[in-house]
Amino acid sequence: MSLEWNRVELAFLFDYETNRLPTYCRQVLDAIEKDSSMTTSDAPTPVFDDNLDASWANSVTDALNSVLDHFSGHGDIAPQNEIVTHATAVYLDLIDPTDAPAPRVLEKELLAIVNGVCKFENAKASTAPERLPLMRYLTYWQIAQILLRLHHIIRIAPNAKDTDREYDLLAMYQATGRARGTYTTSEDDIRTTARMYNTQLTLKEFAEVLAVLREDSPRTHQCTHRDLIAVNNGVFHYGREARDIVVGDKTFHLESKSLVPFDPALVFLAKCHIDYVEDPDNPVITHPVDGTVWDIESWVRELSDDEGIPELLWEIIGAIIRPHVSWGKTAWFYSEQGNNGKGTLCSLMRNLCGPRSHTSIPLSDFGKDFALEPLVRANAIIVDENDVGIFVDKAANLKAIVTNDVIQINRKYRMPIAYQFFGFMVQCLNEFPRVKDKSESFYRRQLFVPFNKSFTGMERKYIKDDYLQRREVLEYALWYVLNRAGAADPGHYYQLSEPVTTKKVLAEYKEANDPVRAFWEEFRERFAWDLVPFTFGYDLYKSWFADVSPSGSPVSNKQFVADLVAIVRADPLWHCPDKNKKVRPGQMMNDPEPLIAEYELKKWMNPHYSGTDAKKKSQPVLQSNYRGLLRHVGPATHNDDTDTEEQN
Repeated sequence: MSLEWNRVELAFLFDYETNRLPTYCRQVLDAIEKDSSMTTSDAPTPVFDDNLDASWANSVTDALNSVLDHFSGHGDIAPQNEIVTHATAVYLDLIDPTDAPAPRVLEKELLAIVNGVCKFENAKASTAPERLPLMRYLTYWQIAQILLRLHHIIRIAPNAKDTDREYDLLAMYQATGRARGTYTTSEDDIRTTARMYNTQLTLKEFAEVLAVLREDSPRTHQCTHRDLIAVNNGVFHYGREARDIVVGDKTFHLESKSLVPFDPALVFLAKCHIDYVEDPDNPVITHPVDGTVWDIESWVRELSDDEGIPELLWEIIGAIIRPHVSWGKTAWFYSEQGNNGKGTLCSLMRNLCGPRSHTSIPLSDFGKDFALEPLVRANAIIVDENDVGIFVDKAANLKAIVTNDVIQINRKYRMPIAYQFFGFMVQCLNEFPRVKDKSESFYRRQLFVPFNKSFTGMERKYIKDDYLQRREVLEYALWYVLNRAGAADPGHYYQLSEPVTTKKVLAEYKEANDPVRAFWEEFRERFAWDLVPFTFGYDLYKSWFADVSPSGSPVSNKQFVADLVAIVRADPLWHCPDKNKKVRPGQMMNDPEPLIAEYELKKWMNPHYSGTDAKKKSQPVLQSNYRGLLRHVGPATHNDDTDTEEQN
């Protein structure tokens, strides 16, 4: 077969910006003009100009010769789709992804190869209508293949075996720039890269590129190893012992407390934007005006006088940059007064994370549509302020995020995704929020950190505006949390400590958030009876609630019983074996119940007594059985006194 190339097509291979004109192209051109029947196998041995990188020309000529040989045995003209597919695959196979041609060069080379084969195939045609058209730009399929081979496009699935692939997240590796070493899920970033290979790519064509990428990209998961932390200059290994880990088909050797280079196999969507520096000095700064001597360790100690709280604050800062540890907690910085330092501490944590690696989602937004979309590109949730008096109606997403469960994230004008958020959350509060979910599973996730000091009149704004933004301060803070933080085991902690003051504030919050719990804490040791019927408890609750919250609305009887049974489940004094079974009171309700007279519970007063004696008033006529709570330790009762009956 004859090879019909003219000088225009051959010149398409040249890189005019660098004058890289391979002598080989001129030799081929001259040979073809002398003998139009020459085939690629007759081409002369390449000889290159002195100023030409031989590998550049070799990649094109090798690809071209391979593709021509593939189609030379076909009698008919090959379909153009087959030519494009085969030529693109051969060419990309010859490229080293770590040393790929510039996009404009790659575009010229690949188009030249495809058009060269089309010219070769057109030589077989006897009539013009059968001739293949020459390509003027790369197709959306070719661009997708280039992105897959050279830019490490992947689809990220949450760690759930049955997750529908339709909800996977498409991501592209970033080998350079501020986000080096991480993957971006931004379609804008992917489209910008795609247009480097075809500047005229339309939005409709880009949608086709995305469709091919979703079909052809490898499916993988985020790197969730708890000891691997993406920092600005590599991946830090937090573990104390050297070890090897296998990710896909790659093995990484990790020394204790050391860095390894970024690698596309280690999938991170965000990173700490501060370099890890080995054993830096703790910067000591003297203010030029007021003469204050400051360093970050002393400053954190000054934030609280409560035992264990400064150590906990360092642990929380470390949790912010160690997102793949299952902390099982969210930190709630709590103070009813201003100028307490919690906002400045949040600023430090945001500076450590760096831009785009943190987001702010207030408690009231967790149930809103589209509010969770920023989680895809963040390692931490840091919120300076929550509205006073907020009520969180839906806490399911809040709980799922804390425990790294898979959630569905709705995105504006785009396909929803199933996503597993790995990161730590800090919420700042000036008042206890009200949350509909009053379960222990929710309370277990809360770590209230009190900020009881006030710095009013002693504000030093330059700490937040200057010191905590300095590179050397942030580098030391990063080193400290990776090597020194941890109250129980410095430099090797995987749980947050819970000082006594945090437990006290949580207990206060439980009562403030749950009036039934507050009621129970008020009366659990005051009952005279060893059997507290639910009906009596609810009447007492309504009377008590009217006193303590006259403008509020008590919960329903059904909700009261459900909440009370849940609260008593962990109570050492009371229990409820089965809330639906009736219990005979026996001697458990023989004594007067003074609370009847104290709270004027008329339905429970003795109907046969009209005097003023509180004890006689408080001795009602009892029913044969009740559903309710039983005291663990009470007066001895006969077996028949505690018989139960199924509810009719």
